[in-house]
Amino acid sequence: MFRKMAQTQYFCGLDLGTHTLKAGIICAKDEENLDLMGVFETRATGFKEASISDIAELSDCIQHVMQGVMQKTGIKVHAVQLGISGSFLAVRRSSAIIPLIDSGTKVVSAFDLRKVDHQAKLLGVNLDEDIIHDFPQWYRVDDVNTSANPAGLVGRKIESSLLLLTAQALRLRNLTKAVHQAGFEVNSVAFSGFAAGDVAVDKEDKTQGCALVDIGANITSVIFFKNGIVGDVQFIPWGGNYITQTIAERLSLTVDLAEEIKKTQGQASQSDPKEVSGEILVKREKGYMPIRREAVCEAVNWEIENFLTHLEAVVKGSNLYYQLNKGIVMVGGGSLLTGAIERIEERVNRPVRMGASTPGLNNAPVYAAAIGLGRMHYLKKKQESLNIKTPAAFKDKIVNSVRELCQEYF
Repeated sequence: MFRKMAQTQYFCGLDLGTHTLKAGIICAKDEENLDLMGVFETRATGFKEASISDIAELSDCIQHVMQGVMQKTGIKVHAVQLGISGSFLAVRRSSAIIPLIDSGTKVVSAFDLRKVDHQAKLLGVNLDEDIIHDFPQWYRVDDVNTSANPAGLVGRKIESSLLLLTAQALRLRNLTKAVHQAGFEVNSVAFSGFAAGDVAVDKEDKTQGCALVDIGANITSVIFFKNGIVGDVQFIPWGGNYITQTIAERLSLTVDLAEEIKKTQGQASQSDPKEVSGEILVKREKGYMPIRREAVCEAVNWEIENFLTHLEAVVKGSNLYYQLNKGIVMVGGGSLLTGAIERIEERVNRPVRMGASTPGLNNAPVYAAAIGLGRMHYLKKKQESLNIKTPAAFKDKIVNSVRELCQEYF
């Protein structure tokens, strides 16, 4: 018997990858205490090179993963927090300057911050794009006072700098349509890597400075945190599928068989492939055939070296590299490859560890995005409930509006 979401606080995250779909349902007591009810994943279909090739096929796939997680947990949900990977996103920085007053000075208000941020968003987004996230970087009053929150300062003009994550509006509309055709509502759309950071990286690490590396199937996202905010986002065109494809091509195997060998035999250790001995028996149409472990090791190390070259350039090339006091946190399926953490740590010269574990779940880094999306769903619903216009809330809103009006003109 399904327990209805309306009766209990259950929230669902749907991580929509181009290779795998993952769904997770959580029970939220508060934003720090999340009980994971269950997760489910399935291979994605209906995609071709980060574009929808068959919306009906994708919709069926979404329905399959949602039915799977609901049957597994015995909980029925009607809406999801949809997460998309870096394959759908563009990163852009934008800034804007507005006058606070025609002559003299005035106190910077929350209204001024919203106004200058709005202007920065308009200047930083194309007509065919939607903004998925906007991360304020800093504000500057009169070209002198730089602050994360300048409300209350006195000045004549204010400048805002934003880090924007955007996506093509039509592509988002089609993704949302596929979810609707599967029978579910979309609460909102978010970046899966950012959602993963909500559960894999704690507040202290975000304040002290760290980088989250999310290794997906076809793309790796690197998110830099400093002073509690997202300071930079970079995408590397490499993922775990690259290892699978190289194994399949070099050893003349099917992709499914190469994927299985990668998971069971693949190692990112820096040992000389010639020192790896032994064979693996692989089932073929005409029986079993031996494959040298050395050949598998060579294929894996070839791709790992490509990845490390890209990652080193991104991490060491960031202006936040020397502020990564808490090192690097790993999530995503590719992070589970044996020896990957040690190779990355040696290459970027920073401590590397797996993302925070989730009680009762093995391989939690694989599902960090789905769990984080569920938490994001809870937080948005909580905020909506706080915004309900009760008499007291309506009174506070009027008082704040009058206060901002007085600051604006007096």
